[in-house]
Amino acid sequence: MTNAVDEFPSSAAHAGDPPPLLAELRKRDPVSRVRLPGGEIAWLITRHEDVRQVLADPTFTRNLEGGGAVRPNTHDPRGEVFGTAIRTLSMDGQPHAELRRLVSKALTARRVQAMRPRIQDLTDGLLDSMEARGAPADLVVCLAQPLPAIVICELVGVPAGEREQFRVWSDHITSVGRYEPDMVASAWRRFSEYIGDLIAVKRRDPADDLLTALIEARDNQHKLSDEELRSLTIVILAGGLETTAVAISAGLVRLFRHADQLARLRAEPDLMGSAVEELLRFQPIIDLNRLRIATRDARVGGVLIRAGEPVQISITSANRDEDAFARGAEFDVSRSPNAHLAFGHGAHFCLGSALAMVELTTVFTTLLRRYPGLRIAVPLAELTWRAGQMTVGPERLPVAW
Repeated sequence: MTNAVDEFPSSAAHAGDPPPLLAELRKRDPVSRVRLPGGEIAWLITRHEDVRQVLADPTFTRNLEGGGAVRPNTHDPRGEVFGTAIRTLSMDGQPHAELRRLVSKALTARRVQAMRPRIQDLTDGLLDSMEARGAPADLVVCLAQPLPAIVICELVGVPAGEREQFRVWSDHITSVGRYEPDMVASAWRRFSEYIGDLIAVKRRDPADDLLTALIEARDNQHKLSDEELRSLTIVILAGGLETTAVAISAGLVRLFRHADQLARLRAEPDLMGSAVEELLRFQPIIDLNRLRIATRDARVGGVLIRAGEPVQISITSANRDEDAFARGAEFDVSRSPNAHLAFGHGAHFCLGSALAMVELTTVFTTLLRRYPGLRIAVPLAELTWRAGQMTVGPERLPVAW
C-alpha cells in the first residue's frame, strides 16, 4: 500500500466506463485511501473477494452514527427527513432482519410475477407512443425513465396523476452534488409529506398494493414508526426508479458499443437472461455506494482498517476483477455462471432484484424483437453522462429504427 491519496474515480467522467484507475488500484493497492466527492478520506475496496467480505461482514456497518466513528458533520444539509431515511436504510442486525421480513412479506415473488403482463403492456404502449412521434427518439424520455416510474408507482400505489412529480423528487433526492442542498432538502421534505398523506389514504381505503401491505404489516407487528415507514417507502420508490432507468439506458448503450454481442443476442434470443446478468456486471450503474464504518479493527486484503474508519466499496471494480471473472474485461452475453455484485451480497442483498430482472428482460427482449434495425442516432462520443448523481447513465439516448 502506498501513502498517496487518489481522488475517488467516477465512471461518469469516463463515458460510463470504469475509470482506468480502478484496474490499476486492483493490482497496486486493492485496499487504498481515496478522497470522496465530499472531501472525506476513506478506504476504497476494489477486489471482488474483498468487496464480498465487506458486504457480508457485520463488522462494516452502514450506520454512520455507530462504529465509534467521529463524523465531521452531524447536521446534514439535506434535512432531517433525509437523516431518518438513511437511518432506516442503515439498520443492521436484528432490526434490519425484521425490516427485510416486513418488506419481503409485502414484495412477494408472486406479486412480482403477477406484474409481468402489465410490464409488457406498459413497454408496448410506451414504444407505440415513441413510434408515433417518429425517429429519432430519445429512449431515456420515451422508455427508460417512464417505465420503471410507472411500474414502481403502480406497485406501491401512487395515483397516476402524481407520478411526474414523484419522478422529479426522486431525481433530486438521489443527487450527489447535482442540485443545491436546499433543493434536495425541500424534495425530501415534500416527498415525505406526500407519502405521509398517502399512508393516511391507504389506511382509510386499503388497496391491493405494496404500500397497503407494508401498512398492514407495520400496524400488526409495530416494527416501524410512521416516520420510518414514510422513509422506507421513499427509498423503495426512488430506488425502484433510478437504478432500473439507468440500467435500461446505459445497458442499451453498452449493447450498441459491442455490435458483435448485440448481433449474437439478436440471433440467439434465449441468451437474454445471461445477457442481462452480464449487462449488470459489466456496465457501471451506481457510481458511489453507501459508505460503511468499521465497528472494530479488521483486516481486508491484508490491510488493517481501524475501528471508526470509513470504507467505500467499488462494485464497479469488483465486477471487472479478472481473479473472479475469466476474461473479466470482455463483455460476453453468454457468460455463465456470473457472480456479479450489482445487487449486493449478504444481508443487504437488493430486495427489488427480481422486479428489476423482469423489467430489464422485458425491455431488451421487446426492443430487439420489435426493432431489428434499432441503432443509436448520434455518434457514441457525443453522448453526455449524468454527473452529480448516485447513478451513472446517459443524459439522452437518441435512437432510430
